[in-house]
Amino acid sequence: MRDVRRRADMVIYGLRGFTHGWGIILTVMSPAGDSAVRALIEPGPDIVATGGGGQLTQYQGKRKGALERLIEAHGIIVLDKAAWDAKKAELGDAIRR
Repeated sequence: MRDVRRRADMVIYGLRGFTHGWGIILTVMSPAGDSAVRALIEPGPDIVATGGGGQLTQYQGKRKGALERLIEAHGIIVLDKAAWDAKKAELGDAIRR
């Protein structure tokens, strides 16, 4: 993960989930759009990113604690599934740009 300089004006929401192999993933969304999230959060040696192209970006940690460090570094607001669904509906198509 690169040296992080959080944008104070950018809010990022996250939802924890699992891969098919039971690895933990973090799906993220922002009112600023997915391309803005991807520009701000670059994967590094401890993080793998998937998504883009209309799909919300997902981050998976390669090492223990990597996702927690990512969440803390970027001030990601982690929601439960019900809150995620409500926020996603509220933000609409803006999250996919």
